[in-house]
Amino acid sequence: MNPLAVAILAVGALALVNLVLTVGVVRRLREHSDLLERAPVPAVGMPEGMSGIAAVGTSIPSFTAGPPDSPVTDRDLADGTLVAFFSPTCAPCRDKLPGFVARYADRPEEARRVLAVVVDDSGASHGSDEHGSGASDASMAAALAAVVPTVQESHDGPVTRAFAAKAFPSCVQVGHGPDGGLVVTEVGRWPRTPVAAR
Repeated sequence: MNPLAVAILAVGALALVNLVLTVGVVRRLREHSDLLERAPVPAVGMPEGMSGIAAVGTSIPSFTAGPPDSPVTDRDLADGTLVAFFSPTCAPCRDKLPGFVARYADRPEEARRVLAVVVDDSGASHGSDEHGSGASDASMAAALAAVVPTVQESHDGPVTRAFAAKAFPSCVQVGHGPDGGLVVTEVGRWPRTPVAAR
């Protein structure tokens, strides 16, 4: 056989092996991405092993929050509702905000099953920074309220107390238990944010 033909066959075989290995690596990376996305994320500022929010299976007490003319209550939350807690004093919250808003901007059906809670934790024991002003609270609440139902309250507000939220950002998904009461069904699984096409 011609040495040139042997060389071409060898290069072709190597290219085929390379292609198979590359497809395998890409598949594994996708599996790992999915596993990482589903993995619980420890809350910022909390000791390891603590989530900073009510655990799965926790019954949520009744609450009423928001302005008197349009209050939000525990009875307003349907099965599968995501309750997300943000604070203007929290850098990860400010980083997460644009993607969260973008996620629901064009999805009104999904947005109805979300409750965003903006917590002014500047008076809480873990301190504050220059971003903890009322103006920051208002701008974060306005950005969220443009796309999802939003409550703005203090660190000891009714929704924050009901969900035992102590670390931000935090989120839970809720459902109704056998007695009809609200129960935490999932903790720490944030929705995927849209990726801009380049």
